[in-house]
Amino acid sequence: MKKTPLALALLLSSPWTLAQNAADAAALPLGMGAGVRGEITTANRINYSDGSRSIVYAIDLDAGQAVSFEASGALCARLFVMRDGDAVAGPTQSQCGETPAGVRLTMMASEKGRYEVAVSGSGSRAFGPFRLDAKPLQVHRGEGPLRPGADIADLIGRDGKSYRLEIRQAGYYQIEMRSSEFDSALELQGNGVSISDDDGGGGLNARLGAPLEAGTYTLRAKSVDEATGLFQLAVGTGELPDGVRLRNSGALALDGSVVHGALTGSPREYQLRVRQPGRVIIELGSESFDTQLELRGNDVSLSDDDGGGNGTDSRIAAMLQPGTYTVVARALNDGSNGLFRLSATQTALPAGTELRSGGTLTLDAPVTGMSAGEAHSYQLTITEAGTLVVDMRSEDFDTVLELRRDGSVVAEDDDGGDGGGTNARLSVDVQPGTYTVMAKAYEGGSGGLYELRARMGLE
Repeated sequence: MKKTPLALALLLSSPWTLAQNAADAAALPLGMGAGVRGEITTANRINYSDGSRSIVYAIDLDAGQAVSFEASGALCARLFVMRDGDAVAGPTQSQCGETPAGVRLTMMASEKGRYEVAVSGSGSRAFGPFRLDAKPLQVHRGEGPLRPGADIADLIGRDGKSYRLEIRQAGYYQIEMRSSEFDSALELQGNGVSISDDDGGGGLNARLGAPLEAGTYTLRAKSVDEATGLFQLAVGTGELPDGVRLRNSGALALDGSVVHGALTGSPREYQLRVRQPGRVIIELGSESFDTQLELRGNDVSLSDDDGGGNGTDSRIAAMLQPGTYTVVARALNDGSNGLFRLSATQTALPAGTELRSGGTLTLDAPVTGMSAGEAHSYQLTITEAGTLVVDMRSEDFDTVLELRRDGSVVAEDDDGGDGGGTNARLSVDVQPGTYTVMAKAYEGGSGGLYELRARMGLE
């Protein structure tokens, strides 16, 4: 690489102003396959652009040799490679805040000679110990299929690269693509599997994890923005958590026990059998993808994609009548993949509870109803003029009340009751006659158990 005024300007204006600093101290030796330990302190050379500190290591490479440099440890680090003062690769930076912090940079030597690898803090306040490793990579020459254990380096064009992946034994496998030059993306197809990923490996790296049967698959590596450059591709056997067995279909118990499954392109379906009325909570979570949960059957059709509390897990809570339901576990984004956990829990109704989902509503006689999201209609007869108060309470959903007479809405409310804004209360002056009380869930919510009570006069 020839030094140009533009390249020099970029070096001197970037956080990696090392061309001048390289002469300040001799580079430390770095051997291939042998790690070195260091620590960034205030005693190290300073980068006057941003105040960060750095240590430079020297390594000898042959022309066409591919190598992966990795800095690990407590330091939130950056990596940068130079040759004769020219930028060769990087910089790349740790995902600061992750534990442990780590950063990797992959490059291919354009010519034989000595290269300088700079380890720097991510800023003026980044200090700490680190370990730097240089790992040789096998450059893929297009010969034969990839198999588990493969760890190769390759150059990508704008159209990406396709490989034949050969799996000889069924198991859970992980495929990882890393590059310090572009945003990586992976696609895997074959034997009923159709999955993809572009950021599951952290930062701009891609990672696929899936149970694969023995057979041949097509693995495609590409850049999200059609950039070109060097990348690293590794195929390994993933380890499932202790005691975890994958079950991608079948019965889902109502005792809270967790079922572990994996998405490989298509949703997974489970059967849920409810034997008695009650409140059922279904939860779906994953560390690999944004989940979406569906519940169908017996005139119930519910879905959720972020009700689990952390923004990517799903949760459905509903009052269900006896029957068989279908629970669907899927990813919010098509093509997402990875492990998930699914569970269902039922809380039975209190002993002696009598459910009524409509009919006659009598003053001072509370009614317990159960809704799956639909509205329930009650008839109320008023014999004397006065103030009518109707309360609707629920621990399962946001309630809404309407009072109608002769088809017209007399009053409505969705949060006037006590209990934090989800209970409804109507308070309205009425004349003798027959009224209709409509009990509903706010904006078509999933429903659940509720109590309805009407009385005359304010308490």
